[in-house]
Amino acid sequence: MSRARPNSPASRRVSTAARSLLASTALLGAGAAAAADFSIGAGVGADRGRGRCVDSFACDRSDVQWKLFVGRQFSDAFDVQAVVFDAGRFKGGDTTPLGTEFGGSFKVRGVGLTGGWRWALAPSWSVAGRIGVAAVRTRFSYADGGTGAASETTAQPLAGVGIGYAITPAVRLSLDYDVSRFKVHKTHGSLQTLGLAAQYSF
Repeated sequence: MSRARPNSPASRRVSTAARSLLASTALLGAGAAAAADFSIGAGVGADRGRGRCVDSFACDRSDVQWKLFVGRQFSDAFDVQAVVFDAGRFKGGDTTPLGTEFGGSFKVRGVGLTGGWRWALAPSWSVAGRIGVAAVRTRFSYADGGTGAASETTAQPLAGVGIGYAITPAVRLSLDYDVSRFKVHKTHGSLQTLGLAAQYSF
């Protein structure tokens, strides 16, 4: 795949859309940047939400996750990414202070900002590490249906590692492993995701 020329109409349309998204999130700063400074991407895979399980309610910790991200490249090795992710739904439970067990489902999604560093392993292969913070929204729906639902948004750490392969200078595929946490009231757990991602730089 050949890269679009910086002054081509297609390149200008993609750059305008990326700048609008960056400005709306207010995460990557303002101002114009040269072509090839930005990237966009998407990923999908499996995840695991490790909350508590109780004997009275079946526990299901696995689901499908997806993420969308935009990035700003500051050097050949360092970049900053804004990411939106949806970790799906997990079944679990907890115990009230009085010792009563309850069960239900956790719906977890979030938006985050990370800084990343990439090391070249071979001409087309690289390994990357990321660390940052995410605003994670957790909604818990009680299994009995009569209690309603509870939701909470908390600041949580967001980190990950990945191994990537550059198909072309502009297109990269990677296998990413990301970790974070979720919490609603006093119930909390870890979130682990593993999936494939595609990234396009322009």
